[in-house]
Amino acid sequence: MIRNILSVITGLAAAIITFLIAESINGTIHPIPPTLDFQDSAAVKTFYNNQPFSMWFLVLAGWITGSFLCGLLIKLISRSSDKKLPFIAGIVLTLSAVTNFYLLPHPTWFIVVGLLVFVPSALAGHQLILSKSYGK
Repeated sequence: MIRNILSVITGLAAAIITFLIAESINGTIHPIPPTLDFQDSAAVKTFYNNQPFSMWFLVLAGWITGSFLCGLLIKLISRSSDKKLPFIAGIVLTLSAVTNFYLLPHPTWFIVVGLLVFVPSALAGHQLILSKSYGK
């Protein structure tokens, strides 16, 4: 039980670190102007509405990679074939994205795709290592 809990916590931490790395790279490629006032919702919306597809794609790539890594670490640490653990982690990551969607403006297509990437990516990472490697 402790191994399962630690695997999910470690997987989520790795996912968040991966998201932060992707966001840092994104911030270098598509910097936020220092004059942008985040208290001015119209200015923030205008800024995000004018961002290129590459910015949104890099965020999605980070989310997919981080979620995949999360599932992989869950499998390695828990040594369990139970898909419940990466599913729970994927739901937690999805809920964190929903919070992000409320805090900052996002294109509709990005919200739809963003809601669909976390659980399948975590499950794919978990599935990467065959159960036979743990004698199950």
